[in-house]
Amino acid sequence: MSIKSGVIGVAVAAALFFGLHIYGAKQHSKGYKLAQAEHATAVAHAEKQVRKIERELTEKMEVLDRETQQKLEQVAIAERGAADERVRSAAEEYAARYRRATALATATAEREAADTSIRMFTELLGGLDEMAEVYAAEADKRRVAGLACEAAYAHAQIH
Repeated sequence: MSIKSGVIGVAVAAALFFGLHIYGAKQHSKGYKLAQAEHATAVAHAEKQVRKIERELTEKMEVLDRETQQKLEQVAIAERGAADERVRSAAEEYAARYRRATALATATAEREAADTSIRMFTELLGGLDEMAEVYAAEADKRRVAGLACEAAYAHAQIH
């Protein structure tokens, strides 16, 4: 074998080696780019799903919030109606007592005493009724808010 053919053989082997190396690098680069594209597509899809779920949860929370506000308004209306009825009933009862007391009273002093006690009881009852209304309304609001919170928590646990 001549030196010339040995050099040609080495040159061919080197060219083949470098050619295969460059081909392998290009194939590796193609695979990497393909994997990057697939990853980007998967990330975009996952982000889209997350936004969809977030939007659905937000819409459900808004519905729960509106329902809670409506219930609170209904509670307030019912409380005002009940308080009005209690005050009217108490006023009618005390007016009837006052009429009986004044009819029975023969002296001016007795009428004044009866009038004073009736006014005192009316003011006391009115104050107690106002306090009861405030406490009942607050308790009802807290109950409705608590139920809404429980419903939101239970809904979040499902998803």
